[in-house]
Amino acid sequence: MAGIGFQLRKLNRSDSITSVVSSVGHAAVIAARPWLFTIFALATITMTSEPVAGMSTLATFRVVIIYAFASSLVLSAPIAIVATRRVADALWQKKPEEVPPLLFGAFVLALPVVMAGAGALSIYFQLDGDLAIALLAASSLVALIWIVLSFCGAVRDYNGVTMSFLLGLLLSLLMTVTAAVLGFHAAGMVWGFVSGLTVTFFGMTHRVLATFPQPMTSATAGALAIVDGLLRYWHLALGALLGTTAVWIDKWLFWFSPAGETTRGGLVHAPPYDSAMFIASLVIIPSLAAFVMKLETEFFDRYQQYYAIISSHGTMGEIEQARGRLARYTLDNLALITVTQVGICAVLVLTAPLIIDALDLRFQQIAILRYGALGAVFQFIFIACTSMLLFFDRRRLYLGLQALFLALNILLTVLSIGLGEDFYGVGYFIACLISAFVAYRLADQTFENLNFLTFIGNNPSVGSSRKRLRLGQKS
Repeated sequence: MAGIGFQLRKLNRSDSITSVVSSVGHAAVIAARPWLFTIFALATITMTSEPVAGMSTLATFRVVIIYAFASSLVLSAPIAIVATRRVADALWQKKPEEVPPLLFGAFVLALPVVMAGAGALSIYFQLDGDLAIALLAASSLVALIWIVLSFCGAVRDYNGVTMSFLLGLLLSLLMTVTAAVLGFHAAGMVWGFVSGLTVTFFGMTHRVLATFPQPMTSATAGALAIVDGLLRYWHLALGALLGTTAVWIDKWLFWFSPAGETTRGGLVHAPPYDSAMFIASLVIIPSLAAFVMKLETEFFDRYQQYYAIISSHGTMGEIEQARGRLARYTLDNLALITVTQVGICAVLVLTAPLIIDALDLRFQQIAILRYGALGAVFQFIFIACTSMLLFFDRRRLYLGLQALFLALNILLTVLSIGLGEDFYGVGYFIACLISAFVAYRLADQTFENLNFLTFIGNNPSVGSSRKRLRLGQKS
């Protein structure tokens, strides 16, 4: 699904500095827009609203928003990734009329799942009615944004997508601060934040429907197609569930550890760990932007060239040359981007005391921030390598890697909590390090064995023949 990629290529190939900067900026928004939206908005609201709202109200507000983003991401991830696969199949088969039903079908499937999750959280933490309803509304709307976000890869209007986020961000800031000034409590501030998210959601949905103006037939048909996809591509769906859980599991473990605190609204969090890790996570955004640029431009061109040579019955020598060009380009650029990421990480590690002091955080968070920045380097490698595995339809490996990352993050985070404050963040760092190493080795092997995978390993007809042969032997 290279819709936005086509536009990024045009900008990237332009000679002007403005075009290059614009392409990188849009790539950053594509790669990390909800991440940027949440962290920037919460930081700005905290700085501007603390004098009037008070830290207790602000803490409850922030935790509700974090819970909404975390729970909706995890619960909607299987549906979003399978819907993305279905959209890619529809575009490959030149059936764009299937996209709108898939979009609304994904909405229909995701909403009840996420609402049930928000309801369970409200019951478990015994939230007051107004706060529970605010959490339900925020979780549901963010889930819809995750879904439509997965469709935006097929949208060529990157300006429209980016503007939807910027307008939503500005409105969220304005309405949330206004709610604080008017004396509304945490629930009222959440509704102010949700108003901006609503603008973002409708703006992005409009861009998708404008790109695919075919008449909407049946949301039920789209939902049934996604349900079928959940069964057919269950490795993909389960991998997305485990992967998104792995991203949040270290935070959840800290929330329920002795380091956790309870807000006035009843929700738990771990401010020293959470804030340091969220700041550290920003380090990964430039690398993700560069990766999206490379993935959607030169990598995709070489990817198409490789399969075009196969489709045109090229010689084995020509196919091997194309495979070598694709492998060298991809792995060399991954190394180059990683070096840049290491440089940014080094700056953050060296300036951690200044950052902590400027943000009025605690001294103990310096070590957490440093470990988080180091972990972000390897998390980027992990994300990049697992994404490339999906390009070559290695769904089982994708699932296995997500399960490995989740298991390591659980085990090592629990161990680091037990060892005390000096080791906070070490578990996440080592989990990212090991997972990145394994993912890179598997990605390297995939490029090395790409010809075998293309003709035999991932060939549906070969798989069917093997299955018939096994059935024949059993009979």
